[in-house]
Amino acid sequence: MASYPKDIPVVIVGGGPTGLTTANLLATYGVDCILLEREAQPMNLPRAIVLDDEGARTVQTFDLHETYIAQMREAVGSRYYDDNGVCFAETGTGLRSYGFAKRHYMFQPEFETALREALTVRAPGTLRFGAEVTGIDHVPSGAVVTVRDGDGEHHIRTRWVLACDGGRSPLREGLGIAMEGNTYEADWIVVDTLNDPDDTLFSKFHCSEKRPAVSVPAPHGGRRYEFMLLPGETREQVLADDFLSGLMSPLRPWRPEDILRRTVYTFHARIAARFREGRILLLGDAAHLTPPFAGQGMNAGLRDAHNVAWKVAAVELGGGDPAILDSYQDERRDPAWSMIQLAVAMGEIVMPVAPEKMVFRSLLLKALQPFPTVRDYLLQMRFKPKPRYDRGLFLGLETPEFDASLVGEMLPQPVMQTASGDTLLDELLGPGFALIAQDAAGYAALDAAPDDLCGLPLAKVHIGAEATPKDPAIARPLRTHRDQVLLVRPDRYCAAACAPDALAQMLETYAARLACPPDGQRRIAV
Repeated sequence: MASYPKDIPVVIVGGGPTGLTTANLLATYGVDCILLEREAQPMNLPRAIVLDDEGARTVQTFDLHETYIAQMREAVGSRYYDDNGVCFAETGTGLRSYGFAKRHYMFQPEFETALREALTVRAPGTLRFGAEVTGIDHVPSGAVVTVRDGDGEHHIRTRWVLACDGGRSPLREGLGIAMEGNTYEADWIVVDTLNDPDDTLFSKFHCSEKRPAVSVPAPHGGRRYEFMLLPGETREQVLADDFLSGLMSPLRPWRPEDILRRTVYTFHARIAARFREGRILLLGDAAHLTPPFAGQGMNAGLRDAHNVAWKVAAVELGGGDPAILDSYQDERRDPAWSMIQLAVAMGEIVMPVAPEKMVFRSLLLKALQPFPTVRDYLLQMRFKPKPRYDRGLFLGLETPEFDASLVGEMLPQPVMQTASGDTLLDELLGPGFALIAQDAAGYAALDAAPDDLCGLPLAKVHIGAEATPKDPAIARPLRTHRDQVLLVRPDRYCAAACAPDALAQMLETYAARLACPPDGQRRIAV
C-alpha cells in the first residue's frame, strides 16, 4: 500500500518540468515536499523543445548544468526564408549574459528524466506517480489535499499547494480562476522526426504566403516541423501519411519509420486572472499559455518555479510572512504576459496569414532596407523583455541611485577566474542569498555580515579579489555598483544595493520586508 505523509509543508501537483524543478529547488533549500503526478508513468512525448539561458540558470541551482545541460545541443540562431527560398534575415547566438547559450535544443522526456534523477538524489521518495488530486479543502494556515491512487483515498495536510498541473489545470478550474487572452484561429500540424537530413543548428522560419512553416533542430539527429493548417483542412486529413508526405517532401524525404510524433496543436495566448488563491499558487501552464514562436512556454514555468520556491523556503525556514507570496503575482504576471505578447508579435511579423498582413510585412522590410540596424532589431526580436521586475521584494526599486541600477534585474553571470580555476558566478553565490562586493570597503563589510538571511544561506563574494570576470562585456553591468554591496536573491535577481557602511541596516530592512524574525528561527507551523 502506498504511504503518504499526514502533514508536509508543500504539496506539488503535476510532475512535468515545472513541478519537478520546483521540487528540486525546495529540496536544495531544505524544505520537505511531495510531488503528486496523476499519470501512472512518465509521458514519453517530445513537447517542449527549447531550454533558454534563464531556464538553464535555474536548474544550475541543483547542478543539472554539470550533467544534462553539458550534453545539450546549443542553438546557433535562426533563419527566415521567403517563398523563393531566399533567406531574408538571420539571427546569431548573442552573448552568454546569464552563463549559458540563449537556446538549447532538448528532448523533453530526457530533460524530465534528468530532473527526476536529481530529485531522487536530493529527496528520495518525493515523487509519486498514479496519484490524482481529487479535492482541496482550505483550513487555517494551509489546506488538506485529498489524493486517490490504486490503494484508495489519502489525506495530506499541507501549508502550500503548488499547482503545476498543466494548461487544463483541474486545480485552477476548481478554484474558478479564469484564463484571459486569446486562442489562435489557425491550428498547426506538428511532426517530430528522427534521422533528419538537415543537421544544421538553425531554427528555420519559412515565411510562406501559401503555408507558413517552422523547422527546429532536435537532439539525436532529429528535427521538429510545424505547418499551419489552412481553411477547410481537418485533423484526420492532415495527419494521414499521404498528406504529410506531400507536405514535407520539399524539406525532407518522407519515411514513416522516422516519424516520432504527429499531432495538431491549437496555440493559445492566455494568462490566469490571478496566480494565487489562499495557500494555492498556479505555476507554469496552469498560470499562462503561450504560442511557441519564442520558445518560452516551458521556460516561463521554470521562472515561476524559481520565483516561488525561495519565497516558500523563506516562510518555512526563516519565519517569513506568508503574505510575501503575493509578490509572486506582482513579479511574474506582467513579465509572463510580455513574453506571450513577444511570441504573438513574432507570429504576426514572421508568419502572417491574412493578405493585408503579408503586404504590410513586405512593405515594412523593404522600407527598412536602408536602415539595417533597425531592421535587425525587429527581425532578431531584440525587443525581448529583459529579465527585470518593476515591483516586488526589492529595496529602492522605485528610486534607483543610478540609471543603470541592477536592482530588480537578473544579475549577469560571467565566468570567473579563481585560485582553483574558472567557474560560473553562481557557483560562488550558492543556492541561497548572496552578497557581492567589488572594493576593499565592501570586502570588509561582507566579512562582518551574518551567514544566513531568512533561513537561507548568505554567501559572500569578493569580485576583483578572490574572483575576477573573464569577459568584461558580460560583467560590465556589475561595475555600476563598484562602490556598493549588492544583495542577490536566490533566483539571481538583485534585491538591493547599498554603501558598505549601510550593509547591516540594509540586511535588517530586507529581512523586515519578508517579516523574518531577527534571530532567523524556524517558524512554528500552526
